[in-house]
Amino acid sequence: MNTLKVLESQIKSELDKLRKLLDEATEILKKRQSKINIRAGASILHDFYTGIESIFHAIASTIDERVPSGVRWHIELLNQMRLDIEGIRSHIISGDTAKMLEEYLRFRHLFRKRYGFDLEWVNIKHLLKGLPAVYTAVEKDITKAFE
Repeated sequence: MNTLKVLESQIKSELDKLRKLLDEATEILKKRQSKINIRAGASILHDFYTGIESIFHAIASTIDERVPSGVRWHIELLNQMRLDIEGIRSHIISGDTAKMLEEYLRFRHLFRKRYGFDLEWVNIKHLLKGLPAVYTAVEKDITKAFE
């Protein structure tokens, strides 16, 4: 029982941090396009997906007792959160939420593999504008899963 309480506290803490990133994204969107703002926006997007992935990792290790490994572990973890696991848990996120998150996972990968000066403001701006809807979907799904 304590394990689940700890997990719930971890999730709550990560969701609080994600909300702070939403505030930062709003501030960046108000600013003019610049190399620094592109890098800042990209960093926010990276942090956002990494925070969501931290929640999923905690759930996978604590409840599922299986964390994917290997080259494709990021996408496998995301897909694992869509699963209803008989006798263990229902899905953590919906298919629609997973589809939204796939775009942020792709960006996270891109961010880690490219130089900041190769990133495009148009793409970053699009993803930053989408953060509130993605956050709302994730929070709603996770809350429902733990009711």
